[in-house]
Amino acid sequence: ALGGLQRHTDYCPLKWSFKDYKDFLIRQVEKAGIEVRLKTNATPEMIKAKGFDAVLVALGAEPFIPNIPGVDGENVYNILDAYAREKSLGKNIVLIGGGDYGTEAGISLAHAGHNITALTSADEMMTSGPHDRIAQIDLYQNMNNFTYVVKATVTGISGGKVTYKDAEENEKSVKADSVVIYAGLKPRQQE
Repeated sequence: ALGGLQRHTDYCPLKWSFKDYKDFLIRQVEKAGIEVRLKTNATPEMIKAKGFDAVLVALGAEPFIPNIPGVDGENVYNILDAYAREKSLGKNIVLIGGGDYGTEAGISLAHAGHNITALTSADEMMTSGPHDRIAQIDLYQNMNNFTYVVKATVTGISGGKVTYKDAEENEKSVKADSVVIYAGLKPRQQE
């Protein structure tokens, strides 16, 4: 679908202005009569046969999934899949990761009524900066169903829990009906 990673705004009510802008850009592409081909290999033969004036190949990126024991479990989702499956995630969700996208996902899931425990290896969930980050930081810090641990290293996912080491290297675990992972993005270079 057009919109790339901004499609998460379809599920995150806090990002309504970004959703409106994404939708506006998609409408502009449609109005301009640009032929969009999704999931299509842009081979030289196909391009020559169609006689395009210009070709823009937008490969995008996909969520990076870290090498954590248990990451391939049936209750483990990348951030984009989690939005689409929100209703079936269960009450207690562990979010592995942070930053803008990870924290916004956690806030959105908490807003939907889930208990969120976020584990990030960073010093902060997200840093304050331009736009609405200061308000978002205040929001997750004051949500009763959003807790977080910084400087945490996840060591495994199994048996309905996520095990991690805290900043002092103490091993701890937290109950998880589902696990949502956001550990950054990797560009689609193979294509």
